[in-house]
Amino acid sequence: MSEVKLLKPEELGLTEKIQKFEDGLRTEEKSGSYEWWYFDSKYPDGSSIVIVFYTKHVTSFAKNFKPFVSLNYINPNGKELRTELWSDDYSFSKDECEVRIGECYVKGDLSHYDIYFKNEDAECKLTLDASVPSWRPDSGHIYFGEKDYFAWLPSVPEGKINGTLKMKDETIELCGTGYHDHNFGNKLMILLMNDWYWGRAKIGDYVVVSSYIYANKKDGYKTVQIFMLAKDGEILTGDAAKHLTYEEKDFIKDSYTKRHVARTLVYDYNDKENNLHYRITYKKGDEEVERQVMTDIVGRPAAILFYLLGFRGSYHRMGGTAILERFDGEKIVERIEAPAMWEQMCFKPDRIKDNK
Repeated sequence: MSEVKLLKPEELGLTEKIQKFEDGLRTEEKSGSYEWWYFDSKYPDGSSIVIVFYTKHVTSFAKNFKPFVSLNYINPNGKELRTELWSDDYSFSKDECEVRIGECYVKGDLSHYDIYFKNEDAECKLTLDASVPSWRPDSGHIYFGEKDYFAWLPSVPEGKINGTLKMKDETIELCGTGYHDHNFGNKLMILLMNDWYWGRAKIGDYVVVSSYIYANKKDGYKTVQIFMLAKDGEILTGDAAKHLTYEEKDFIKDSYTKRHVARTLVYDYNDKENNLHYRITYKKGDEEVERQVMTDIVGRPAAILFYLLGFRGSYHRMGGTAILERFDGEKIVERIEAPAMWEQMCFKPDRIKDNK
């Protein structure tokens, strides 16, 4: 059974202060490695845009980079545009976030980012300006044993986003809130993890980023808890492993992914020494933003191979309400609700039984 843990910054030669190079290219062209730069944005009319720059597909065992960029736009009525741009013409900087794939690019310095996507379906140009500073849990590197890791850096936990989206004869002006994180590792996630829940929300003046990660069954479903809460641009929380309790409840079995999904997630952060006690509750509504199974993710031929190897991949992005409660002792002194979206990512057979 492997040890699963977050490493401290000094164990990897990092400092507490996040440096620009941490948002640059961190992997090499090796089998099993992967890397992506993720950006999402939400707008007052209910629409959203997700743009992701990849060095290669996250399920690829190939050694060499095969970069692509994806764009997913959901309009106020729930209609979706999903499109991609693949190119052998690319460049990645190791010094900072400076990525180019074909005509698409992103460049940023942890405070300001310029993001551009263009193919035959859409042209999108965005700027993202951070209102919450870059953050990571410890080093951001989760090790599964001595050598294998998954790394996660929320470079912009929350920011202001502006720009335009052009589709055919339609041009949309965009002004909303955005988020950016950077993910990479040296061994495919499907070989290290069973599943995770991840979410972020803006609740009044607060911003929350949360995740709960389960290792494989052979590692006893060991968990890593990640939680950040900020208010007015200041990060309030510290060591989630020490102060956080977590609960999943109200399970349903999704009709498409055939997975058990918790309709309620509870992150309770209680730092008694500093009198910081907050509870964030995600409550799933009827909105199903995105649902995919392995066939949708990698295509039928590859899905059959993954299935024979024991993988049962699925992805579920859902909508609902995030509720923030602030405590003074045992008394709730502040309560705020806001719309939110979060995700469930699964790689292996369902760890929740039908009688749950």
